[in-house]
Amino acid sequence: MKIAGVVAEYNPFHNGHKYHLEETRRMGATHIVVVMSGAVVQRGDTAIADKYFRAKTAVENGADLVIELPCPYSCSSAERFAGAAVQILAGFGEGGVSMLSFGCEDDDIALLDKAAEISSELDESDYVKEMLENGVPYPAAVASAAGIPEIKALFDKPNNMLAIEYIKALKKYAPWIAPTAVRRKGAEHDSGIVSADIASASHIRRLISEAEDYSAYVPKTLESEPYLIKNADKAVLMKIMTASSAEIQRMPDVSTHVARRFVNTRETKCELIRTPDDFAEQFKHKAVTLARVRRMMMYLALGVTSHDFFDVPYGRILALNDRGREIFSACGNMTMKYATSMAELEKLSSRAARISELERNAATFQQMCVSGSPEFKSEYTRKIVLTR
Repeated sequence: MKIAGVVAEYNPFHNGHKYHLEETRRMGATHIVVVMSGAVVQRGDTAIADKYFRAKTAVENGADLVIELPCPYSCSSAERFAGAAVQILAGFGEGGVSMLSFGCEDDDIALLDKAAEISSELDESDYVKEMLENGVPYPAAVASAAGIPEIKALFDKPNNMLAIEYIKALKKYAPWIAPTAVRRKGAEHDSGIVSADIASASHIRRLISEAEDYSAYVPKTLESEPYLIKNADKAVLMKIMTASSAEIQRMPDVSTHVARRFVNTRETKCELIRTPDDFAEQFKHKAVTLARVRRMMMYLALGVTSHDFFDVPYGRILALNDRGREIFSACGNMTMKYATSMAELEKLSSRAARISELERNAATFQQMCVSGSPEFKSEYTRKIVLTR
């Protein structure tokens, strides 16, 4: 048995994801565990489809077991996103998951590993900190500090950056898991260009939001109305415009200066703000990227604070098949509790209860992102997806 781990959002699950799972099998994996974002995703947005639908689609198309990456990790920075996902995979214990398969633009593991080493060394670099303060994005700052052309080229591509964070997390939490890269096929990340039957997730989301046909690019189309964050604009805007200074300062990665700018933006630019996107455009500046502002707005909407990023306390099972059951039978050294029941998992500790609370907040928020009246579903009564 060779168990591979995959980290994904499947927002939505598309043909490129199916190809990645097929390639992971071709590389020797007999069983595949996917750690998948729950109700909210890394770009500071809600997932376009229900997590159980996405998990079921994954198991029907190559995955064997899907475990939730909950809020707040699922809507955080690449470093936290990758670190939390790897912790969930590491919880199967040494001798469990033995490879982490990820898609990226460059599949040279030796070069990616070297980039991860350099990135770790430069995390506390004064030069990098100064560049960040001057508005240079983190990838560009590290690339400049590295000074190695081949390494600098890696940092220019978003999936390479995430791959580097996975490798750094593996070294920290699970050195027995080998990184394995699958070169992305077809459309690039966030690209509007399609290649045969493969398009980027962002392009597919655009087609869905505009009610255009996207069926050629996915193995299964959505079964219900998509969740679009614009449908919850007023709720988010209410939070942005009324949050206290204390609430703002409790958010992750918010310095006194950033908190002051947040308050100043809504007070002095209020006549220009009609939507959360308007606020983000007015708020962003050279040291705070648009993606970071969107994550801040999501943190504020869901009540995430800087104290909520502790080690992942549990693994919640969303879907599995017979091979997924075999994974649990084969892993005798598990260091994390995995279960289907939110009620059971949240009783493990106060930290587990907090993560349960935040994921329930995220699920409620997602259910508000419909065009009509929301139909709320309890996280305590959702049914796991079981297939053979």
